[in-house]
Amino acid sequence: MRVFEPFDTVDEAVARANDTPYGLQAGVFTAGLDTAFDVAERLRVGAVMVNDSNDFRIDAMPFGGPGRSGVGREGVRYAVEAMTEPKIIAVRRGA
Repeated sequence: MRVFEPFDTVDEAVARANDTPYGLQAGVFTAGLDTAFDVAERLRVGAVMVNDSNDFRIDAMPFGGPGRSGVGREGVRYAVEAMTEPKIIAVRRGA
């Protein structure tokens, strides 16, 4: 299994990264913040780590991604939503 794939242009790197059925997280290593944000916006993944490994996660961060990376998201907010049953109570006052 290859962990690193050589590329000639940023467009090629983004295309290769998006050409997979998975998309949990990606890591972008660059000295240019504009490049980092440009690439992050174009990647079809659940999270992008800039200048850090893509296994970084803190508990409050949503976790999940498109494609075969699972269904929905994990994390505190999503756990609370999954355990909550919404209810509507409508009241008409008077006649």
